Amino acid sequence: MATGWAARDIVGVRDVSGDNIPDLLFRDNSNANRTMALRKGKAGTNAGADLTSLQYAANAEGGVDYTYATTAWSRAAWPMVLGTEDNTGDGIPDIWGVDASGFQYYFQGGTTTYGEATGRDEDNWNTFLTIG
Repeated sequence: MATGWAARDIVGVRDVSGDNIPDLLFRDNSNANRTMALRKGKAGTNAGADLTSLQYAANAEGGVDYTYATTAWSRAAWPMVLGTEDNTGDGIPDIWGVDASGFQYYFQGGTTTYGEATGRDEDNWNTFLTIG
């Protein structure tokens, strides 16, 4: 993996932008104004994504990492996050997270941001090391 990833966590590799090419969604603890970023993948020669487009922002579609969420996704606030397949049928991947208090939440994905938490599950999620 490229340098600079110590402050980042991969949340998922899924088509978030809707172009049928996998994108990289990651938490970026190094940027206080962008705690969730989207790196848009470019088409690979044999379908899927060109892996170099996911390795560096300069190689990605558009040549940058896009801000996908601002200040709400720090490691302190959300120790565990997991990008999932589309759970709602809208074609956009969703996220499950466990907050600092140990409560599980579900966030419906959008093409530019994640929605508000839609549920809270109080069944001792704070005792699990990971979700998924």
